[in-house]
Amino acid sequence: MNYSGFFNDTPIDSIFLFTITFLLSVFFAYIGKFIFKRKKINDECGDDDAKIILGAILSLLGLLIGFVLSISISGYNNRQQTEENEAMAIGSAYQRIQILEGQERIDSLNLLNQYLNSRIEFFKSGVSDDNNQWRLISLEKQSKLWDIGVKEAKASPNPVIASVLAAFNELYLSEQKTMASWRHQIPNAAWFLLVFFAVCSNVLIGYNMRKIQGKNWLIFILPSLTTLALFMIAEIDIPGEGIIHVTPDDLISLKSFLFKAG
Repeated sequence: MNYSGFFNDTPIDSIFLFTITFLLSVFFAYIGKFIFKRKKINDECGDDDAKIILGAILSLLGLLIGFVLSISISGYNNRQQTEENEAMAIGSAYQRIQILEGQERIDSLNLLNQYLNSRIEFFKSGVSDDNNQWRLISLEKQSKLWDIGVKEAKASPNPVIASVLAAFNELYLSEQKTMASWRHQIPNAAWFLLVFFAVCSNVLIGYNMRKIQGKNWLIFILPSLTTLALFMIAEIDIPGEGIIHVTPDDLISLKSFLFKAG
């Protein structure tokens, strides 16, 4: 089960999903407690074996959660870096446009402003359907900028105009790098393994608590912690959606600086 694959619309989806995960974890913990409740109370050898297995599973679960969390954080940092790279590429293109003259300069500035707006909306849209729409718009604006650069290069080929073309090309490259990172980092197999270890841990927790009369609230501790860990991992892994997401702060700041009148 790829948890991150379910988060296509709003943060409510992820909250609902992990509420179900929490309830299932508690359910398996109660199964472990009440199914094995008839087992001989004084079976100390079996209890010791169960505690050893539980300790090993919890250790592996902790290591697995830490490893998967590091993957999701790495992906999040990479997406932040691509947003910064896009801001630098747009700033460089703005500087190169100043080389152009006449109507080409005015048209290029307008296209760059529209391109910047589309990139801001792209980062804001997250994994919604609008995301692809804004990507197509930005590709269209970049293509028109490239056409202007090619026209100028043919009219007067020189290293200065070549630098303008290079700046326009960098817009495309930076966008493609963003798209390469704009995907879920955690594979299905990792989610399956996390859920499997969490279920086994909760069943064994219930088994070890079968002798305890009352105090059933203790069963909620492990499901709460594992569900919270899975929730945070999935939230970080979602590209631009949910509670934790990448915001286009650099692009917004760039727009306010370069296109104050717009």
